[in-house]
Amino acid sequence: MDFFKKIEKEILVFDKKFKNALSTKAKLLHKVATYLAQNPGKKIRPICTIISAGLLNDITEKTYRGAILIELLHTATLIHDDIVDDAHLRRSQLSLNAIWKNKISVLSGDYFLAKGLRLAISHKDYEILNVTSDAVEKIVEGELIQIDKTRKLNLIEKDYFEIITLKTGALFSASFKIGAISVNADQNTIDKLESIGLKLGLLFQIKDDILDYNHPHSISGKKSGNDIKEGKINLPLLYALKQMTFMEKNKVYQILRKKINTLDELELVQKLVKQYNGIKEVELLMQTYYEDLINDLDDFKISKYKEALILMLDFLIHRDR
Repeated sequence: MDFFKKIEKEILVFDKKFKNALSTKAKLLHKVATYLAQNPGKKIRPICTIISAGLLNDITEKTYRGAILIELLHTATLIHDDIVDDAHLRRSQLSLNAIWKNKISVLSGDYFLAKGLRLAISHKDYEILNVTSDAVEKIVEGELIQIDKTRKLNLIEKDYFEIITLKTGALFSASFKIGAISVNADQNTIDKLESIGLKLGLLFQIKDDILDYNHPHSISGKKSGNDIKEGKINLPLLYALKQMTFMEKNKVYQILRKKINTLDELELVQKLVKQYNGIKEVELLMQTYYEDLINDLDDFKISKYKEALILMLDFLIHRDR
């Protein structure tokens, strides 16, 4: 990931500070934190906070605190997501709930969230705290809307974009907004970076939807067919459903309603999505977001942070996991 190299020094500082923020005397929590640290993911969201601040000014201690809070919040939501979805894999390794069951997993997620809140309060970062509180509210709201729509299988395009704006877009826009706040940007600049974060979040989620159709037998990264198994209608499927025959739609809805799917059923849905150009349509939309974001960056001076963000966009649009 080339964007890592551009800001390697800042990422190393973040990693050290993040590790310190997680220190605990509770043996079980230490075990959980150590396990998670073995496979920390790409840290895209805290990197967004660092890049956002760097686009405008020098990185500050407040920037790093904001990035830590974002990553702690993201970690907590992933833990809780795995419990809600009864998922046993996360980033190619067993999820917390698969090892320690739901009670310890819920408490661990709560602990990470509490750690982030304490960090912000102890430094009187009230504006940052306000942004993250707003993001948590949106994430929960998006999750509940998705659960309702999944049960009723009545998702339309407007619902889809509302859900991903809340569930995924909220944390990305918060990441960029916090970066701008941490270097005392004016309101107009804060709004501009918040908008960039939202678009980047939507691009990220749309690409995630495409990855659901890539490797039927893969267990690395995001498992292929995961949304179908969970009964969720993602964007490629939503676009393909518009073109399907009545019989094909009925068959897809039957598969989505089932608690357990066979490999043949997953492959049938994937075949229909490809047949009716669901993925191609979504790729065109993702390209529009990408071009829009590149245009947005014209407002910022050339720097290693701008170069890192462009490299990150290239990575996000071409990633295969």
